[in-house]
Amino acid sequence: MHALTKQLTEYMLEKYRLTDYVLYESSYARHKRNDQTGYSFETFWIPHSTSVIEEEDGTMLPEGTVQIAINPVTKRTTTLSLHGSILVHSVPNDLRDISTRIAWLESETGMIHGTHFMLEEENETFFSYVSCYDGVQLSPGCFIHLTLTENGQLDELFIYGPHPLEHRVESKSFTLTLEEIKSLIQQQIKWFSYLKIGHQYAHTVAVTFVTQEGTILVPSKLDFTTSIEVNDVLTWTGLSSKTHERHPFQSGEAMTANDVITQTEHPDFRPIPQKTVNACRTVIKDIMQNEYPTDSGQWMIQHIYRQHPYLAVTLSRTHPTSYVDQYRRVKILLDAKTLHWIDLVDNQELHAAFASVTAPELEDHQQDIIFNALRPYLSLTPRYVFDASKGHYVLCGLLDSNHAYLPATNEVVLLRNL
Repeated sequence: MHALTKQLTEYMLEKYRLTDYVLYESSYARHKRNDQTGYSFETFWIPHSTSVIEEEDGTMLPEGTVQIAINPVTKRTTTLSLHGSILVHSVPNDLRDISTRIAWLESETGMIHGTHFMLEEENETFFSYVSCYDGVQLSPGCFIHLTLTENGQLDELFIYGPHPLEHRVESKSFTLTLEEIKSLIQQQIKWFSYLKIGHQYAHTVAVTFVTQEGTILVPSKLDFTTSIEVNDVLTWTGLSSKTHERHPFQSGEAMTANDVITQTEHPDFRPIPQKTVNACRTVIKDIMQNEYPTDSGQWMIQHIYRQHPYLAVTLSRTHPTSYVDQYRRVKILLDAKTLHWIDLVDNQELHAAFASVTAPELEDHQQDIIFNALRPYLSLTPRYVFDASKGHYVLCGLLDSNHAYLPATNEVVLLRNL
């Protein structure tokens, strides 16, 4: 057993006093948290004098199993799952009392309620919290899911995402108003079709993050990855002289204690060299030429991005002939090292299902009618959004609405009623 593994195992034994348990399985995992790499040490503990049951469809762990995952650097618990009605040390016997629950979560996470995390959703046995900065939610951020048994005992604690204390936040006062961004809101009015006799489509406002300067900010995904915008149209004549056979999917390499010690960066953060982009384009052209031989000039490589252990390539229509055609996509996976063809996914079936849908053409006065109808139901909520170009969170306004405008009846209804 590696020295780090031994240290972390002993830490869990002492923290949760698992003296009546034996370590059944342990492993390291690597995660992406915005633009940073994180690791976890994941374990399964089973009670003494019990054993696992091997079945055809998997392994069945015995009653009383405890699943624990921690951050190997900070030693904060990220998963604590109790398989059965059991109690472990350092966890209150009854977490239904809000003061007890919050105090325990603060001790486990190192965060302060109301300052670093706040309640998002709750019922009698489930509580969902999101990370925040002085009461303003972070996007993307940390999620805390707490599930209790009917008598208030812990069933599962699950924490996922970037810890708010490990990222910089650009603190500002929120001053943005809906009136200041009226023209931008009108641009974000989108239509959608729905199934209801006599109605064909409705209008609502797309969820949008708006900076205090009045520009749209596309938030970074939690699983941030290196991406290159290509926008390269593919043309060919006939079939390609080179064919590519599909290769089987492969699993990523197992993480080790040494990876944790050296804090090896996630492969998705590595830049994609230009020579790789050029070689990738050649392979993609060969594949598309053989798979869609009559579509020369109709496909464009949009992006090439890392999806370890692959390179993912997205293609779209060069000249979409309809509103729905704008969303036709092909995604191709290549082995990141060899550029062997792994997979191709085409959303053609979805495209075909909506091929007859025609986008409504709106005059300026109609845009005003829709905006004025939805205006009382629009919200602009402060939200700190991670900006990958700056490497920190910036204060934005979350533009949203839970209502839609129906042009057929000139009424505004709740989206959930459609």
